[in-house]
Amino acid sequence: MNEKGIFYIFIYVSDLERSKRFYGETLGWQIGTHEKDVAGFAFGNGYLVIHSDTRKEGHGQYGGGMWAAVQVEDAAKAHATLKDRGVRVGEILDQPWGERQFYFDDPDGYHWSFGQLTR
Repeated sequence: MNEKGIFYIFIYVSDLERSKRFYGETLGWQIGTHEKDVAGFAFGNGYLVIHSDTRKEGHGQYGGGMWAAVQVEDAAKAHATLKDRGVRVGEILDQPWGERQFYFDDPDGYHWSFGQLTR
């Protein structure tokens, strides 16, 4: 095998329009896919696919299990920007492994981390 990295992250969302506003307007990610039940967003060299939850009844759980970490150039600036845009962000943490990071959740409770390398 010759893995190159993550192709994209895929998540089910409870309200596609709300999530499109969050990822597109609040986070400022560039929409690249726009279809009836799906939207995709480019951020850096990553890609996120959000999909209306069309699974059979009984699933309906969001967030919790997914945690994605996105590398940013300036964690403090990203933190301030998201806070100004109304996102409830955690405190900035300086981790012993050389990362300055903070956490936040999307509208469905999916957990994200934005961080920068400090070493």
